[in-house]
Amino acid sequence: MGNTVLSTNSNLTTSKEAIRKEIRHALSNKGDIRFPNLDLNEDFVQPSQDIAKDFILKFRSLGGKFAPCSREQFKEYFIKLIHSVNSSQLLNTMPRFSPMLTENGINFVDSIDPGVPANAAIVFSDALIASTGSIVFSPKNSIYPSVKNLASDLIVVSFARYIFPDLKTALSVQMERNNGDLYNMFEIISPSKPEMRDKKEIFSPTSPRIILVLIY
Repeated sequence: MGNTVLSTNSNLTTSKEAIRKEIRHALSNKGDIRFPNLDLNEDFVQPSQDIAKDFILKFRSLGGKFAPCSREQFKEYFIKLIHSVNSSQLLNTMPRFSPMLTENGINFVDSIDPGVPANAAIVFSDALIASTGSIVFSPKNSIYPSVKNLASDLIVVSFARYIFPDLKTALSVQMERNNGDLYNMFEIISPSKPEMRDKKEIFSPTSPRIILVLIY
């Protein structure tokens, strides 16, 4: 993960300002992106020695469920997780997972009608933000305009190498990987504490339970 985190040494002030200008320009030309307020004049967050730990602690403190696994463990672990969710209708937004789900006898749909959410949905995150415990999504990996209202349980798949100390670092690294192009990230969400009713946790499509499967 160390290779993806930009240095915050003072001798990089000029390059960081250039990055800010590029991000500012990209955002000003993409009015449909739903970012939280982003102060581009503030410095990048000084990364700690373990931003993965920072993210996990923040994510859990907000109410997120964290499920780590290795690449080798992923298939078996993921199938067990799907069974444990026990969903009567599972939406899979990741076509690459369809053969795996079918082979293991898991029923799923690959689309839902607007306004008729599934019980659980499999989605992919482009970036995980350590400073806020939030998760970033883009239309690059989904046909839906939002991950909200898809299901009461969101099963989010991502990689440890996609953890960044802050949103600006995530955006700047993305631009470097895409030859200066900031592809359209459409949504950033954070976990939230569930409503309690009769001592039971209650989730809904507008306030879903977020289960993060993080692949190391």
